[in-house]
Amino acid sequence: MHKLVGQNPSPHTPTQSVSWSRVRGFEQTKRTEYPSREPSLKENSSFSCYTEPLDDASPKPKVIKLYLGSKNLVSSQGCWITFAFLSELDTNTEELHLNKVESSVTPSFLILFYSSGMKQGEMVVAAERSGQKTLNAVHLYSLYVQPDIAPIEEWFVRFTMHHRLNMFTTEGTLLDVFREPLLQWQPGKPMYSTEIDALIPDVINITVSKCPCANDVAVIALICNDTVHGIYLGVTNSGFISRDTEWFNMTDSLCSLLDDDCAGLSLVNIILTNNHLIILTTLGLFISQDLRYPTGRILNFTKPSFCGFERDDYFSANVWYNVQCLANAESYEVDYISLSFNKDKTLSQVSTCFYSNDPYTEWYSCLPHRFHGGKTLSKRVVAFLIDYQQNTGIGLITVQNKAMVSVCKIIYHKLNRQTKFPVFWFPDPKFLPFGMFFHPGSHFLYVYGSQVWFSDDGGNTFMLLITLENEIIIKTNMCVYSHSIAFVTDKGNIFFTKAGSERYAKLTTSAHNVFNLYYDHLGSLNIISLNESVSDRLEIHLLDVITLIQEGDIGFDGPLSPQYITEQQMVFFEHIPLNGKSRSIQKSRFYGLHKGKVLQYRPSGSATIVDVFHHEYPPQYLSSVIVDVLERFPFESEDRSSFTDNSLSILKVSNTTRVKLQILSECLNVFKPSDIEKTVLIPGFSSFLIVEVLDSLNALADATMPERVPFNTTFASGMWFVYDFGTKNGRKWKIIVDTCRYWVRELDNLPLNAIKYLDLTQTFNFGFRVTPVNTAYPIFHMPLMKLAVGNPSLFKVKTNDYWDDTDSYMMEFSVTNNFYKQGKSSIAVILTKASLVCGVSTIVLTLKSGCSYSKSMHYISPVSISAQSWLHGDPKDPYGFKFLKQLPVNYRPPSKLGIAVPLTDNFYNADPGKPRMRDYFAGSKNSGAYKQCANKSTRAECNCDDNAKLSFFVAFSDCKEKALRMKYPVTRLPVYFRVDTENEYIPLVSPFFVTVTEVNHRTNWEVAGTNETPSMLKMRAYLADKLNITLYNPEALALNIYGSELFHFRVATIPGVSFCNLLDEFQIYVDDAPLAFPGQYLVSTVTAVLVGGIIFVIFMMQMYEINIWNKVKSKVRKKNKVSVSETSATVTSTSS
Repeated sequence: MHKLVGQNPSPHTPTQSVSWSRVRGFEQTKRTEYPSREPSLKENSSFSCYTEPLDDASPKPKVIKLYLGSKNLVSSQGCWITFAFLSELDTNTEELHLNKVESSVTPSFLILFYSSGMKQGEMVVAAERSGQKTLNAVHLYSLYVQPDIAPIEEWFVRFTMHHRLNMFTTEGTLLDVFREPLLQWQPGKPMYSTEIDALIPDVINITVSKCPCANDVAVIALICNDTVHGIYLGVTNSGFISRDTEWFNMTDSLCSLLDDDCAGLSLVNIILTNNHLIILTTLGLFISQDLRYPTGRILNFTKPSFCGFERDDYFSANVWYNVQCLANAESYEVDYISLSFNKDKTLSQVSTCFYSNDPYTEWYSCLPHRFHGGKTLSKRVVAFLIDYQQNTGIGLITVQNKAMVSVCKIIYHKLNRQTKFPVFWFPDPKFLPFGMFFHPGSHFLYVYGSQVWFSDDGGNTFMLLITLENEIIIKTNMCVYSHSIAFVTDKGNIFFTKAGSERYAKLTTSAHNVFNLYYDHLGSLNIISLNESVSDRLEIHLLDVITLIQEGDIGFDGPLSPQYITEQQMVFFEHIPLNGKSRSIQKSRFYGLHKGKVLQYRPSGSATIVDVFHHEYPPQYLSSVIVDVLERFPFESEDRSSFTDNSLSILKVSNTTRVKLQILSECLNVFKPSDIEKTVLIPGFSSFLIVEVLDSLNALADATMPERVPFNTTFASGMWFVYDFGTKNGRKWKIIVDTCRYWVRELDNLPLNAIKYLDLTQTFNFGFRVTPVNTAYPIFHMPLMKLAVGNPSLFKVKTNDYWDDTDSYMMEFSVTNNFYKQGKSSIAVILTKASLVCGVSTIVLTLKSGCSYSKSMHYISPVSISAQSWLHGDPKDPYGFKFLKQLPVNYRPPSKLGIAVPLTDNFYNADPGKPRMRDYFAGSKNSGAYKQCANKSTRAECNCDDNAKLSFFVAFSDCKEKALRMKYPVTRLPVYFRVDTENEYIPLVSPFFVTVTEVNHRTNWEVAGTNETPSMLKMRAYLADKLNITLYNPEALALNIYGSELFHFRVATIPGVSFCNLLDEFQIYVDDAPLAFPGQYLVSTVTAVLVGGIIFVIFMMQMYEINIWNKVKSKVRKKNKVSVSETSATVTSTSS
């Protein structure tokens, strides 16, 4: 058994080169060469296939990295597995071949998915040759690959060795290095490893920026101290999983814009957007040229001018970017970046905050306008982001040492003076903000610093997530695939949460002083640091997030006092520490970190912490937590707490809030010093934490519920119990992260970050099921999910939730697009009680108001003819009538001037090597232009594939060889259309009103019928001046055709009923028609004149008694007599 790994093979290992390449048709195309990623094979005991990341001791993600356009893979022996991605009826087919070694078990299923969909195919053994098994993908799907360079999503790949058995599944990614913009460039001058070694001692920070659409493509840059000047960055396309990082020195490229005055040039931050590389330095902001248009030279930059700012200002500045993937970007989607200087504005400065949109040529101020009744206050913009969904600008601002968030609308790329929401002031004056970000692909907004706040409504309200003591969060990293978020503090502590979750956990503390975090495309969290001993000078340490979360105990040394609410719910009160060292601690140690965690007792008993409360009453208790009991906690036995075998009385103590516990004992079962910090629990009344033992029969205690103390009441043994959640006898409890107790399923098998397009009036339905597993008690009436909409004004959302018969919680919601307004909105489905170890706790759907790429309109032919028959057959009806007409070479339909005078520019069945048909008159000679055959000499050079020959669109008329044939006359020909969407076919009906035109401007036809509804008539009257053409209802649409030969119709929906330009074309060839005008009229006229003339002559002859017949007979007889006389004379002469 073997596994596919990502390292170069050992020089001692026999290898066999196996190529996998990008193929157009069957001919390989060559493009820019990329760094080699040649995997080798290593022994493994499992049937897994994955790329071996690095040769170090860190945990290794078992994933496979595939590339379109890489060099050869290397294998050692055995069989090949070929995955092919074929495009049906497409000469521009792109194939991907992956050749992989496996000794016995073969992958039986392959699944690829991304935000817009999922594709899959099966694997079967196809052939054997020379002892090698060749496995080919059958039942494959189309993987359409465009040749242009543009942002493109990286695909997720899942291999299953045995389909539907969930055995030996391997995940991975598929990256198109041919189209990824950054990979087409050389950012600067290549650097050698020795040059990097010289920089490492002076590096004070590392910054990493990922490609928005392909997170495995990333840039890493070095921030150095004052002794080193220059800009140095590395580029990877494997997510740092292989030693493939290439380093570049970009100093010369940037210095050329500074007139070679580069003294003090150092890096501050770097951002990689969809189309540009943004570099913030101590000498200004630099913006690269558009990455989509490579020139083959070193990347060039431009430098916008911000007047009034010095080098020291740029040290404290930062550049901000709301990450979004613009693969298949809509017209309203554009990237924004902002630059904030975090200082007070001076008279020489226009603003201290600027923002711009791609291509970043015009910059606008993002400094907020005056508020507070017009008072002039000191305002510093810490961060500024654009909310792409609500089209607003969000500023994180400090005003007189208080932090706030201001949200203003963006209109035509400019910030409106009026705020959209009331300004949100953070309540804690000690909160020190550092930055702000949106989780990619969602509307969750996070503000971080000494605290972390998040908003799910665009900045209107915020919720406190994390509170830190004596440290501040300075770095963040997010993953769009797993919805994970990691925070790094200035002390190296790493915290973890998930988008939309109200829970977080501390992962670890980094052992490196200079490091950064990086999420790859599959959601693996890595610590990146520098190491001179490895080839690319980067040490990558994979963090096992699940293990780190589950291992940590976040409990504390302090007594807890339990109080039952119900049999399934309890409250644990945190008491002021009683030991001498901690007596000065008067601050709660229960805080938001504990929410959602499990309080576990030894030897048994556990409960889930539901909520955390801080309070001043009861006075001796700092805070409390509500818990759901998972496993009941055991109370103290008589062996451990012997005083329980007595009657207990509760007495009031004067001048204090404490109470006296008195036992009535006649034996040795009395209070002992070891009973301090134990809790006496009486069902139905307050609990009591023992704080002091006065003597063997009396002890002082603090009540958890002072209003529920049964003073002067005696409880017999067995009516009260004792729990030990103290620390005097050793802490027996700990707080850990809970296991996943909820299974969530999306009923339509969508990706976790799916993108859907909603056309006007279209509705999408979604369904989710949550199944509780091993929960504390049945939670039948508690909702387990919540819905958060990023832009509620764009779509109409209806929800329905209920519990089904399997005790699973169901949430169903529908989304309807009722407004003719383009935009996008994310809808987040959040599992509110999910543990951080759950694989799925948040599902984010992105809905775009626009036209789906899978939506199209199609003409339904009255005769069903297969593609094979269109191309190579001659179908007929049972009576021998041919359905198809073979068009003449270089055919053009007639015009209104006649059959012999074609005036259209469209050729059908074009062949540049043959003469043009009916090219008699000047009008015909001056019209007509080839399309596919332009500048070609033969039809073979026109490259007419089968798709073009089958297409009805006028753009492919050169390739059209046949048309649907009908016999004259064509009356009331029904015309039907259907609309094809992603999952269904629906007939084209109102309100999709249509217009009908003839492409070649023929006029001898008309619309014979349509369903004239009142709404259609009103719409026709309303759009009469705007369309300059009559609109019709597609229902009951029919045509009359009075001419002959080819008619080419185009039917299109009117604007305003769909975001899609829905249209289709069809062709009808009318055959066996009478003579065209004016031939028929000429024949009829001549015939009428001849018949009339004959009748007139006969009439005149009768009137004047002219007997022509007698004259003719007499002439015939006279001629016969003359002939007889001549004959007799001849005979007489002969006889004599």
